[in-house]
Amino acid sequence: MEDKIKILMTADTVGGVWTYALSLCKGLLNYNAEIHLMTMGGNPDKQQLEEANRLSNVYLYCSDYKLEWMDDPWADVKLAAEWIKSVYDKINPDIIHFNNFVDVNHNWSCPVITVFHSCVHTWWRAVKGEDAPPEWENYKQLVKKSISSSDIVIAPSRAILNEAQAVYGKIPSSKVIYNGSDFWLSEQSREKEPFILTAGRVWDEAKNIYALSEIADELDWPVYIAGNNINPSNAKVKIPENVHFLGPLSHQDLQVYMQRAAIFVMPARYEPFGLAVLEAAQAGCALVLGQIKTLEEIWQDTAVYVPPYDPAKLLRTLNHLIQDKELRSKLSSLTSLRSKNFTQEKMVREYQSLYKELLRQKEFNHMVSA
Repeated sequence: MEDKIKILMTADTVGGVWTYALSLCKGLLNYNAEIHLMTMGGNPDKQQLEEANRLSNVYLYCSDYKLEWMDDPWADVKLAAEWIKSVYDKINPDIIHFNNFVDVNHNWSCPVITVFHSCVHTWWRAVKGEDAPPEWENYKQLVKKSISSSDIVIAPSRAILNEAQAVYGKIPSSKVIYNGSDFWLSEQSREKEPFILTAGRVWDEAKNIYALSEIADELDWPVYIAGNNINPSNAKVKIPENVHFLGPLSHQDLQVYMQRAAIFVMPARYEPFGLAVLEAAQAGCALVLGQIKTLEEIWQDTAVYVPPYDPAKLLRTLNHLIQDKELRSKLSSLTSLRSKNFTQEKMVREYQSLYKELLRQKEFNHMVSA
């Protein structure tokens, strides 16, 4: 058995980071890892609590502190930093694994990992086509500080790492570890049904999910949208039209829809990895994706790509795929095969290897910059 390792890990409750963190925690059960999981962005809902409580190696610490990208977050960012330090002092972890950007001015006595899941500045450049406005300068300085006070920065794709370095400068110690999922369609393959599915934060311009509302009336198949349509930062509601809006689904219920759907579409303008896309591929969906570097890096020639600002082409592409069953079947096989490169087991193994490598070091980079 592996030597026991104690990890202090942060996560948010409003996006794919929660799914990523729970998947990693679950996989680390096999490596004798004890995870103290601290959540921000809003208290976990009932389903999230149930997911975490099923993992015997997870100790859950909940808060409703605002995340650093939310409206007027700075008082909460400071309180969250104090909270993290208090838990650190209490549990004395072997590894700190940040899944958000944290302003903790502390000389940790253990290695610090920060995972660059996404950020406002790379989001802004991709979605708006320009640099973020001056009011995001404090946020930028927080991200820079968080990066420089880490021993290593992990990115879920090479493309997002390159984008991060274009904004924040060269990151001396960095590595790509692709996200993974253990959702696999069983061998008794479910018959695919004639509808199009997408899933994600409806309010997020980066996901570009609302583009489907614009073309849904002209599609030959119905469109189903799963996801939250309320922006947690300002409570604004985005209501998709001309579609079957499913609202937020449990992870299990979403996977059932993925097993049923013939086509999964994500016309993203910005997507650092795309866990929902991976799970749809594992469920045997044909993929139609936004033509951006991250998705092309991950899915290569197994998906159909559409420029994210071209709804007319999205319409033509989807209707063509609806009419071409042979092409759908081919794409389904290709994406299913490609998805085997992104398993939960592989992701967990790479993180465990990283933890062990960092623990062998005698000095930590963050001590120099603290």
